Amino acid sequence: MRNPIVTCIVAACFISTGFTTPATAFSLSKKTTDDSVCDLSPRTTEKLLSHTFVEAGTKDSLQIYSRLALRQIVQNCKNGQILILDSEDGHSRDASYFQDIANHVCAAADVKNIPNGNAEYPQAFQTKCMILKMQEARDWLTKAENEKSTETMISEGAPRRAPNSSASSQPSRDSNCDKLTLSSVLFGGGGCK
Repeated sequence: MRNPIVTCIVAACFISTGFTTPATAFSLSKKTTDDSVCDLSPRTTEKLLSHTFVEAGTKDSLQIYSRLALRQIVQNCKNGQILILDSEDGHSRDASYFQDIANHVCAAADVKNIPNGNAEYPQAFQTKCMILKMQEARDWLTKAENEKSTETMISEGAPRRAPNSSASSQPSRDSNCDKLTLSSVLFGGGGCK
């Protein structure tokens, strides 16, 4: 069950930290840029996940990635800027959630996938489009976060781990077994198995 207090706090944080600040030049990787771009390149997915950990196998991970990117966009960018998303390896995951992001902030006819491959990653690409729907994206993100926060999606969607069966099948060790003694150094043990 969702905690309404947590939901209100998360929504308030979004509103107070970024929805009202004027956008200027923005680069997720902190590289020098100008006010004409909202630059989430290079390696968009890697950069987003360096800020918020999402475990491999998390349910609805593409929605989570989209929300993480949209948070950066609505907090740091503005209408009229060119959005740049970068898939270094050309993974289909990136193509899917990049399109979702672009649909929220750009006109569909303006979205371009530009090949950006090299010898190591021939399928690499960038998605570019002009941001035109910032208010709609803000409204959508606020509503989605109020319904279920991204952090809740991450924690509830994380893969469940089975208890470590090997630990329970081993006999318990005497607490003295972990202590370093003269006999353990000289003779390779101390009777603990």
